[in-house]
Amino acid sequence: MKRMTYFIVLAGMLLAVVSVFGQGRASHQPLQNVSILKSEPGDRLPVVSKPYNPFVKASSVEEAKIGETRYDLQTNTATQNRLWYYPDGTIGATWTMGLLDPAYADRGTGYNYFDGTSWGGIPSARIENVRTGWPSYAPYGASGEIVVSHDFAANGGLVLMKRTTKGSGTWTQSTFQGPASHTAVAWPRAITAGAAHDKIHMIYVTKSTVNGGSPYQGLEGALLYARSTDGGSTWAAKDVILPGMDANSYYGFSADGYTWAAAKGDTIAFVFADSWIDMVMMKSNDGGVNWTKTVIWEHPYPKFNGSSPIVTDTFYCPDGSTSVAFDNTGKAHVFFGVNRAHSDGTGTYWFPFVDGIAYWNEDMPAFTSPNFKYTLNPDTLYNQGKLVAWTQDVNQNDTMDFLPGSIDVLGKYYLSLSSMPNVSIDHNNDMFLVYSSATEGKDNGTQNYRHLWFRSKTAAGWSDFKDLTGTIIHNFHECVFPSIAPLSGEDHVHLIYQQDGLPGLSVRGDEDPPTDNSIIYMKVAKVQNVGLPEQNPPFGVSDVYPNPSTYSAFININVRKPGKYSLDLYSVTGEKVWQQAHSLPAGLSSVSLPVDLLATGIYVCRITDGTAHITRRVIVK
Repeated sequence: MKRMTYFIVLAGMLLAVVSVFGQGRASHQPLQNVSILKSEPGDRLPVVSKPYNPFVKASSVEEAKIGETRYDLQTNTATQNRLWYYPDGTIGATWTMGLLDPAYADRGTGYNYFDGTSWGGIPSARIENVRTGWPSYAPYGASGEIVVSHDFAANGGLVLMKRTTKGSGTWTQSTFQGPASHTAVAWPRAITAGAAHDKIHMIYVTKSTVNGGSPYQGLEGALLYARSTDGGSTWAAKDVILPGMDANSYYGFSADGYTWAAAKGDTIAFVFADSWIDMVMMKSNDGGVNWTKTVIWEHPYPKFNGSSPIVTDTFYCPDGSTSVAFDNTGKAHVFFGVNRAHSDGTGTYWFPFVDGIAYWNEDMPAFTSPNFKYTLNPDTLYNQGKLVAWTQDVNQNDTMDFLPGSIDVLGKYYLSLSSMPNVSIDHNNDMFLVYSSATEGKDNGTQNYRHLWFRSKTAAGWSDFKDLTGTIIHNFHECVFPSIAPLSGEDHVHLIYQQDGLPGLSVRGDEDPPTDNSIIYMKVAKVQNVGLPEQNPPFGVSDVYPNPSTYSAFININVRKPGKYSLDLYSVTGEKVWQQAHSLPAGLSSVSLPVDLLATGIYVCRITDGTAHITRRVIVK
């Protein structure tokens, strides 16, 4: 596959709305060697320093705004389960919400519900009666719901909100605290299991010294497990350090570097990883009684304490943002961002221009190589077929055109250029991956924006790359923290994300003051692949416009070399319904599509030169 060199130059605007791309990948030289001091993850208060940026646009009409927040940190690394798509077509969604900056005394769980017809109003108050953050959401009981978040106060703990009817009724609030002298546990991840969703599984962390706590059983941040089989009335297991996760193996566990898969019967699993610990999957086939530890990637310094030893040579590693899901056989599939790290004895460092999302499943061996420093090198993973997502060359000019300047052109999430993966697997074992990636040509003149990108995998292989937020309405939007519903509908996948007018985070003092952030719900059609994946085609294609359309629609094709091109329209079942050939000159051409002849529905337009192709979604109303 074609490789490209990575330069920072002024972003070009031609074909800025192109939203599906081939699989050619840029090598990130020389900036992959630039590192930044990484701050300790935690429950952060904001740093306000700079004036408001005027580049803010409205949400796309194909999406729904369901919430607002000025507190803009949804997770330190991995995003937990935040929404659920129910079999009756209803949806529950949650996020961390804070509207009263700068201290955010009102911070808590923002909640909204889709009743099958419409979403509720934008909430203005949290569902808890105490300050919380970091909610997990799951179905509870026959038709209820549960939210688990943390109260970060010195005498706090986890806050459980339950009600027996989803979408309505009074929440019942209770507090779950950790072991004696370490009661204020935090950063939970919670799921439910069983036919009645009354089995609750939670993981959470004791506070480390840097976050106001102290070591627990020799761990600076112990990752603990709890299980209830009666909806949380009693706990069959509580504050358990699972086998292989004790101080004999690790120095401690960082906030948010772990995530659950949605349960598959009695099979449950979670994955944990960050830049300074093994990447491990813990799996139980008997509902959490017995566990198996699988080391996906072994860290060269698994007991690194933050200052010793000094690791002056750099090595590739997970960035801490992970996602895991089961297929129909109960096999786990894991996605994670790849980065690079080193230390100087006073802090650890992150490499903002290292890029890529890697893939592993239980049929694959652990990631190994003769030299530990290069085991997770994105180039190595790419050549092995284990790198499945990366920053796209939007304008197809063989360079990555970000703004001129330094690392400050990117928001500081301490993650890969492409990261925040979320995956859902449906009843056909088709996989749907959503992630956030710094996107060429999308900037406010000071910093580049991240957009949401999408790929699916079927029996035919991986699909093309799709910028879900690639329309012009999102030109000035930072799109981050996607959370995908673990169960997808028959025709769509469902997700929420945070939309901001400014790249980066105000609560980390990343150049931005607090501003209004929108929580956006998005429904994505499961359009089937048409033919083989793209092989870095020597042409670019815009989105169809207008889209949806009733009478006429057009598509722009940017051709490097003149030649013959075929445009084919397919139904979502793969049936070809229209074909037309064109001889196109070099440059930009506009081609019309016969939507007036088509029945209402979703179609795929396939543009090919005979050696490669690009696809576009067409909606006829």
